[in-house]
Amino acid sequence: MKKTPILIALFAFVVGIITAQYLLSAKPSPSPASVQTGTRVPVVAGTFGGDFTLTQQGKPVKLSDFQDKVVMVYFGYSSCPDICPTSLAIISAGLKTLTAEELAQVQPIFISVDPERDGGDTLMNYAQHFHPNLIGITGTAAEVQQATRQYGAFYAKVPSKSAMGYLVDHTSNTYLISKAGKFVTILPHNMTPATVAESIRQELQ
Repeated sequence: MKKTPILIALFAFVVGIITAQYLLSAKPSPSPASVQTGTRVPVVAGTFGGDFTLTQQGKPVKLSDFQDKVVMVYFGYSSCPDICPTSLAIISAGLKTLTAEELAQVQPIFISVDPERDGGDTLMNYAQHFHPNLIGITGTAAEVQQATRQYGAFYAKVPSKSAMGYLVDHTSNTYLISKAGKFVTILPHNMTPATVAESIRQELQ
């Protein structure tokens, strides 16, 4: 009879070892955050992209104003602490590797998703700090929301304890648009200047 508790304990120990080995060998299901390494934009024929109207220093600006040019569009805001400066610097570096003839056929556009703070000269001054050909445009909250929706971009205000009062979370993709105004491709945040230049040159061919 004294052997029974020992046998029970031994059995429990063996079961515990087997269970632990199973749990350690089992691969946990990856979370959506770990699977999705970049922003995936559903491209539906005839519904993705397209023309939009925003403003530059109070004057209307349409995507269609730049027909016959390859357009690069980036959504961000001038108070962005790190992501926008990084992306715009990469875009600028890529543009600087183009020939003068190639550059004349390209229009980079920075669309602010923070129209409250990016009115007047602020946005243009910020954009051209990175490249003289880069223009900054924005619009009313409704106009900006419409443009971002057309290109599957995301943005949202986030309260901040900093002097700025709030930050804006946003998609960090660059959208390449053909001379005919049609969406071509998306360059992710981890793009390089070489990727920027190569993508433009492919579209110029």
